[in-house]
Amino acid sequence: MNKQEIELLDEAFALPENTRWSSFGEGHANETWLGEIEGEEPVVLRRHNPNRTEAQILSEFKCLDLLQPMISYRVPKALYGVNQERVTEVEGAHYSLYELIEGKTPALDNVETCAQSGAALASLHIKLWEERDAFRFAKEERPSVDRGTLVSGQMLSSALARMESAKNLDAKFFGSQFWADVETALTAALTSLSAMSDTKHLVHGDFGPPNTLVSEKTGELVGILDWDECRWDAPIYDVAGVYPFLCEIDTTLGDAFVNAYFVGLQGSSHPLALREDQARALMGAVHYVATYKELELMVNNHLDEPEYLAELLQQLA
Repeated sequence: MNKQEIELLDEAFALPENTRWSSFGEGHANETWLGEIEGEEPVVLRRHNPNRTEAQILSEFKCLDLLQPMISYRVPKALYGVNQERVTEVEGAHYSLYELIEGKTPALDNVETCAQSGAALASLHIKLWEERDAFRFAKEERPSVDRGTLVSGQMLSSALARMESAKNLDAKFFGSQFWADVETALTAALTSLSAMSDTKHLVHGDFGPPNTLVSEKTGELVGILDWDECRWDAPIYDVAGVYPFLCEIDTTLGDAFVNAYFVGLQGSSHPLALREDQARALMGAVHYVATYKELELMVNNHLDEPEYLAELLQQLA
């Protein structure tokens, strides 16, 4: 942030001029700062993903307000500014101020940590299922993945060809057969995933150990962060979304997470408690669709990262 942005944000949230700001972490497309105020509790400032509208941000806040008293974990609480608004726009970007949740990000290469996260997700999903009617307003804010939300392979191929980075991609990615195969696989994956339509409730959308906090004293999970992608969707997306990420580190980590999740659901009213085999069988389909959506986002934004684009394309091959 430059000096002018800091002054405008301090004014919008009624913060003293001597607030000390320091970079506090960075997500996919947003940055976070820690604000230290003499004699008061620290605060957290976040610049929202530029692809999100103010309406989507406020929908997320409404979900978090409802969720906080329902679960045993803390979730981000956005604070009100001088005009009783929780989102302010500075230099074309949206910002919000939050209470600080004390804790640390757990180690990602630890089986116990991953199992702890899986158990926490199960607990969260059970409550979200039980209280699903309270969150139905979020259904239209972030539509789930279906054929209508996916860009055709022909359009993506054309966009790729116009990118400077395309010169470094394998020629097979521009062939009609490659995209025909992708279309066939996507259709099969989405058809399989439609079988989970009756399990929908509010989901986190980007769950995993990196988006949790544990107590430095006890090691227990105390907070769940980064709800930018929360939406009304099938819970299998929360489970399958983090699995390949953990398996890239070590397959035992992904297995620990998923196994703990399904153990945590046992005996509950959650629909996946009795459909574990079906859910596990669909995890590959979820990963395939998610990879396609990520490729689509990369191409549409014309990000010049040929190696990463090639990696995503290879996952679709």
